[in-house]
Amino acid sequence: MKNLLKNNLSFFIPFILVWFVSLVWVLETPKLDQMIWINTHRTLWTDSFFWWATQLGEGWFFAITIIIWLLLRYEHAIIGTIAFAISTLISQGLKFSFQTLRPSEFFKDISYPWKYVNGVELHGFNSFPSGHTTSAFCVFTLWVFFSKKSALSPVFLGLALLAAYSRPYLFQHFPEDLLGGAVVGIISAILSVEIYQKKFGNKYPQLSRKGLLTGSN
Repeated sequence: MKNLLKNNLSFFIPFILVWFVSLVWVLETPKLDQMIWINTHRTLWTDSFFWWATQLGEGWFFAITIIIWLLLRYEHAIIGTIAFAISTLISQGLKFSFQTLRPSEFFKDISYPWKYVNGVELHGFNSFPSGHTTSAFCVFTLWVFFSKKSALSPVFLGLALLAAYSRPYLFQHFPEDLLGGAVVGIISAILSVEIYQKKFGNKYPQLSRKGLLTGSN
């Protein structure tokens, strides 16, 4: 785990900074004020943009990513599958343990002219943590590990953050749900690499050199 963190400081340092700044804002700002601020900073263009951005946290996006990894490296596909399983179990377990309300249900008795994105079905329950944020951070943290190019780390972090922000923008989650989801996603990615190395890495080294479309070179 130490090597994963040490070798990817260009991803983890800015993430930690963003996470703590966001945490301070969440702790100091009432939920209503948080959501009003987000809800009022929107346009027709950003409505469409964040609808697409939220797809980065969908299960189908994770599945397609695993297929891409399968074509390139069996190792990456196995790690991705493990990460998907871990992130889903933790996220869903926390959701049903906390059973927190989502914005639409939490504010149902408050009179405020909320603006919604057309075509988005609002959910009312199991808000913490954000599953989309969990999935996005899990996927893009793995991309950081696999690419081994520090220059790409800010790009992957940016994509994960966009997917996360899309959730309160679409009135599906509170910012605190994103903080939890991001941590769960990153931990799931790290655990999946650790599990793979212990169970498969030494026994099947060829998995790191081959994929459906690649040879041993």
